[in-house]
Amino acid sequence: MPVEFTISSKNLYDAGLQVSKCSFHPSEPVLACAIDGGKICLYHKQHTEFKGAAELIVPLSQWNETVFNPVPTQYPVSGISCLQWDVEGKRLAVGYENGTLILWSRDGCRLFERRKHTSRIWSIRWNPILLNVFASGSNDRSALVWDADKKPSPLVQRFVAHDGDRIHDVVWISEIQFASFSRDQNDGIVHICQIGRETPIMTFVHGDSIEALKWNGRFNLLASVSSSSDDRLLLQVWSPSRKDPIRRLNYTNKSRVGCIDWFPPGRESDSLLIVGGCADGSLIVWNLNDDEDQHQTLYGHSLAVNDVSFSPDRRWLASVDQDGYLIIRLTTDWRKAYEAKTGPNYWHQTLSWSGSSDKLAVTNVSSEVFVVEILH
Repeated sequence: MPVEFTISSKNLYDAGLQVSKCSFHPSEPVLACAIDGGKICLYHKQHTEFKGAAELIVPLSQWNETVFNPVPTQYPVSGISCLQWDVEGKRLAVGYENGTLILWSRDGCRLFERRKHTSRIWSIRWNPILLNVFASGSNDRSALVWDADKKPSPLVQRFVAHDGDRIHDVVWISEIQFASFSRDQNDGIVHICQIGRETPIMTFVHGDSIEALKWNGRFNLLASVSSSSDDRLLLQVWSPSRKDPIRRLNYTNKSRVGCIDWFPPGRESDSLLIVGGCADGSLIVWNLNDDEDQHQTLYGHSLAVNDVSFSPDRRWLASVDQDGYLIIRLTTDWRKAYEAKTGPNYWHQTLSWSGSSDKLAVTNVSSEVFVVEILH
């Protein structure tokens, strides 16, 4: 059956606004976008009667719009630095440059607003098992664990980085444990923290400043990647039960890898694949099923790749570079299925798939957000 790709955009230039981040709802055709002034815009694709593929195409500019406007109740409004839906899509957690965190309900009710961080929140990650729990990592060298249902105070615990560096990302590895890292750490320290324990229960030493950290929940493996100034690339895979990596792939004269993603778990296949986006515009596909170093290089971008992301249904691999050039590939043979130019983008985490894998949002550092729709 032929596949059709369409791309449309929402341009906020006339309103003088910029879009910095976006996140697709996990099950509905709803896109949350971070807008200047701390606002959240939800774009809803309205339902249409099925009359053929053409009738299903609704440009993003025609999607219904709902605005969550954080009129300050306790703290001054600042720019949004990160946002993420919970697993069920009932709540949207939003982090701000000044350390404020606001939790919204799906219908726009402000559930709580707290400023327990003192500076920029880099990341928010919902717990995939305890669905009401999430963690946030900040410039203030702390990671906080929150319980959306805990009243009157949703804060569960504060973890402080004893090495004194900013926390750029937090990654849940179990219902009570998460990993955290800082790009400021030249040694690439990864802390494994546990709710109820004041200090990390384990520390991994990657060896170089880490660019990205990703968890594979099916195989219970954590991947870390770094690139040094002398063109040395290091990919390591860790088991939370072991202090040393179970796989270590070290290369010289390789381009810097700034982002990685695991091939999503599936019932039919035990494929253990990692894809990395490189500064020279290439992609590296690592096959970790065998003990030997098996990797494949894919070409197509001319500038540094800012983000790579597999679709939830495992069918597609999307990548976008600094010039906003987007490539979508089939994962069966890595063949290019679609290419498009969006806009210049110098940020990480600029791609967001819908839960149904038929929509992909792309943000750039301007007034425009793009959505690619895939029609089967």
